[in-house]
Amino acid sequence: MNTNLLNSKFARIGARLKVADHPSRRSRTSGVISLDVQTDRKGEFFAIVRQPGAEVAVLDVQPADRHLLLLVREGRDKSKFLCGYDERHWFVAGIPEAAPVGTVRQAKEALKPAEVQTAQAR
Repeated sequence: MNTNLLNSKFARIGARLKVADHPSRRSRTSGVISLDVQTDRKGEFFAIVRQPGAEVAVLDVQPADRHLLLLVREGRDKSKFLCGYDERHWFVAGIPEAAPVGTVRQAKEALKPAEVQTAQAR
């Protein structure tokens, strides 16, 4: 995982990123990665704590929307997350595994409730 590359991608959307490659003993993380929005004296930032062997990459960046699509891979398992800014705060949203997503736009569509997708199709 190239931390400098990740930092530059998050900086393109105006976000700060802190990465820890090894979880501390006190970490309650049971999965491959912990992805969270935290706050310090400088404001909000994205915090990533990853287990050894987990790969993290940015698939798409949309600076104008202040969103990016993050891919987390460990072996054959893949997870995708939409990271971005809403009206007031940074957020992280897990993308449904069944959704074929490769861009921020597709991720936003995949997160819409079925009723909204049906209404849009009409």
